[in-house]
Amino acid sequence: MQNWFLLQTKSKQENRAVENLERQGVSSFCPMIRVEKVSRGTRVVKQEALFPGYLFVNFDQESVSSTTVRSTRGVSHFVTCAGAPVRVPEELIDQLVQRTDPVNDEMVSKLPKKGQQMEIVEGPFRGLNAVFSQPDGNQRAIVLINLLNQKVSASLPFTSLVASNGSAA
Repeated sequence: MQNWFLLQTKSKQENRAVENLERQGVSSFCPMIRVEKVSRGTRVVKQEALFPGYLFVNFDQESVSSTTVRSTRGVSHFVTCAGAPVRVPEELIDQLVQRTDPVNDEMVSKLPKKGQQMEIVEGPFRGLNAVFSQPDGNQRAIVLINLLNQKVSASLPFTSLVASNGSAA
């Protein structure tokens, strides 16, 4: 009887593991999502693993050895509990397949939206509120800060900004 199991892959080798498992006749599933990021100053949409470093495999332990699966290129090891590989319910896999279906147009964005309220958590403007304007390269953002009733534009590192609960109008 076939069951779904959880595998940990080697760093950034999910696709390699999937390819090599398929060659061995072991079906696998690595849920992928579309993510919006800044690359070289422009917004780009990339496909990324929903669970980086992990993938699901479906095989019959009677016909395929778990040692064979574990020693596949790109695979690190099975995720185990009390020494036994963790079985994943079929319903969970079905839900993940539906939610990560390429026809589904949902996109995860790690970038704030234009006009989003931000709070500055480090640097000389620490504690002030800001409004996100646009990305400024890979690591920085242009924000508008209200100083002396004037909107002042500043370029700050993304690491010094966190989204606040309020929203800009």
